[in-house]
Amino acid sequence: MLALHALSSPWLDALFRFSNLLGLPAFCVPLTLTAVAVHLRRGERRAAWTWLLLGLGSVALTEALKPLVGRPRPELWPRLVAAGGNSFPSGHALATAALFPFLGWLVWRRRPVGVLVGALGSAFVGFGRLYLGVHWPSDVLAGWLIGAVLCASAMWWLNPGARLGS
Repeated sequence: MLALHALSSPWLDALFRFSNLLGLPAFCVPLTLTAVAVHLRRGERRAAWTWLLLGLGSVALTEALKPLVGRPRPELWPRLVAAGGNSFPSGHALATAALFPFLGWLVWRRRPVGVLVGALGSAFVGFGRLYLGVHWPSDVLAGWLIGAVLCASAMWWLNPGARLGS
């Protein structure tokens, strides 16, 4: 983390402050509710429920695990963004690993390229958590893994028995 911090610059500070916004409830909740509304308008109730459960599951797991583990946040340098509470798992990494690849998978008609684009968005947010000094690497990895399991479960639920690209 110190080596990552050594790369800091005003440009990277601004970039990763932006990444912070993408994992906040102020971004993820409207994303989820918009997706629910779009699917309901199309008559796709199963997809709407999947989005709702994916969003709620992300929040519930984050809120349950943080106090259970109780790991304090790193205090290696002054933070560029506010971060309170416990560190493990990264809620930003968890939510974006669940929501972004799922969105990409649906937008690109259930093709792997969509999952890849979404995963890159989640990677951007996760690396931002490290750059900003608000999480340990294991917090971000755990968030990504839990979010990926949620995302894969949601994809399977909408397309049971199919491979990722089918």
